[in-house]
Amino acid sequence: MSHASSHPTASSAQGQALGQAQPPLLELEHVTKRFGGLPAVEDLSFSVRQGEVLGMIGPNGAGKSTAISLIGGALAPTAGTVRFQGRDITGLAPHRRAQLGIARTFQITQPFAQLDIRENVIVGALFAGHERSRAAAAQRADAVLERVGLARKARLKGEELTVADRKRLEMARALAIHPQLLLLDEVMAGLTLREVGEAVELIREINQSGVTVLVVEHVMRAITGVSDRILVLHHGRKIAEDAPDVVLSDPRVIEAYLGERYARQRAAEQARGARESERGTPELPTPVDTWKEGQA
Repeated sequence: MSHASSHPTASSAQGQALGQAQPPLLELEHVTKRFGGLPAVEDLSFSVRQGEVLGMIGPNGAGKSTAISLIGGALAPTAGTVRFQGRDITGLAPHRRAQLGIARTFQITQPFAQLDIRENVIVGALFAGHERSRAAAAQRADAVLERVGLARKARLKGEELTVADRKRLEMARALAIHPQLLLLDEVMAGLTLREVGEAVELIREINQSGVTVLVVEHVMRAITGVSDRILVLHHGRKIAEDAPDVVLSDPRVIEAYLGERYARQRAAEQARGARESERGTPELPTPVDTWKEGQA
């Protein structure tokens, strides 16, 4: 899997010129969410620029899915502010946020089991209210299914889908609402390496079409290959936020999440890449531990 620098996203092509000068598309300011007094997210502040891919990583229980739910509107914060395009959306319901252009996938896929794939996506297209008729929603569903590679399976029932196809269906339902901001919650968990590669390419294509993406993931090769920046959560707090290579070399991130073994192997990969550049010929690949890949 290539790193982000090898495959420019929409913002890495334009971000330095435009993204820095524009106001953020999404802002979280001092957001906290407590359950029974225990903080799942605590004093979290970050922003997402128009057109970028922001990766979010961290150990299980770090607050990643909670943060996605706070942005999408499934959860209300205990404290703090969520802004989208400069507007305070902290109190808006999920369907109102969808109307503004915020779409999300869910970590646990739950298609309508007795509806076929096409009907599942039609429901997504109607959710935000952009499509005024079922015919228009069906037309949108057909276009999205073609985009995510499910057009030939459109008549399969939700209960008949493989894990990979369920993940694609989640993305299709989110894309059906014409999002400006797409929130992806572990869409690569449980996939094979080939399926992960296909998912990465699809995320790049979506981003390059103008959709800003916030992706939560444990598959490290995927997150480094698709993200412009990476944000790391630990115990509900942000402990790092920077370019992928910087974040994955941060001692705090290594201690809290990656581990020394991963850090050593990553350093060996980078050294091998440097030697290849100097010699102009690739070395034979060495096995790299991908123990993070596929973990939920």
